[in-house]
Amino acid sequence: MNLSSASSERGQRSGTLSAPVVSARGGSLTQHANKVSARDVCVYYGDKQALFDVSMDIPDRAVTAFIGPSGCGKTTFLRCFNRMNDTIDHCRVTGSLEIEGKDAYAKTVDPVVLRTRVGMVFQKPNPFPKSIYENVAYGPRIHGMAKTKADMDVVVERSLRRAGLWEEVKDRLAQPGTGLSGGQQQRLVIARTVAVEPDIILMDEPCSALDPIATAKIEELMDEMRENYCIVIVTHSMAQAARVSQRTAFFHLGKLVETGPTEEIFTNPRDTRTQDYITGRFG
Repeated sequence: MNLSSASSERGQRSGTLSAPVVSARGGSLTQHANKVSARDVCVYYGDKQALFDVSMDIPDRAVTAFIGPSGCGKTTFLRCFNRMNDTIDHCRVTGSLEIEGKDAYAKTVDPVVLRTRVGMVFQKPNPFPKSIYENVAYGPRIHGMAKTKADMDVVVERSLRRAGLWEEVKDRLAQPGTGLSGGQQQRLVIARTVAVEPDIILMDEPCSALDPIATAKIEELMDEMRENYCIVIVTHSMAQAARVSQRTAFFHLGKLVETGPTEEIFTNPRDTRTQDYITGRFG
């Protein structure tokens, strides 16, 4: 019995379990060069190994989704890209991780500069206790990206437009960013991220604290932004992964089980563990 027929039989037996439908918006992956290449990446917290020999390529100008049960290594691997794991005591990363062909862990690489090129949006919106304008202007200012107030105005407006927030806040830029709704705060954080012109945007469950309407806006934004950015998202929502991503990677117990085009992962996975997870049998 092949995998597809086995999947069909399991679905018939359960009566209710089925894989999420891959939306047209997710679409197929246009051929783009790989932005990130990881080979045999392992992560250790002290004596405990959290990630085992992960090897995969992540394309530019596409959304790649990491899925898997809690504690499977998704976020740990995501944090390797911008060396956020460096901030954890006793954490050690081995293997090779290259961004645009350059070793992200080379001794000559400044992690602070790397994090400018690889922006990150966290699970809970975290705007600075500053005005909406200053939230967006903060990064460009400290990196000397705007010489005049007029230049900064352009950067702020452009970034807010990219985050789909300009029309909602253009008349209250001096008001605190913390006064926005949850969904608006998350888009403000995205505007703050893109303001420094990153190459890669990492999103660690960016919609888990948002309502369905705000989630839909963030997903639409991801779909628009993938035309210009490499986006990697960690999500527990199978439906979200199916809607927004072009490639999906399934992690389990610290190991990369399989990765491939999203449509193939959700309709014809090669590994039965992937099939069982996306149909809700575990996780």
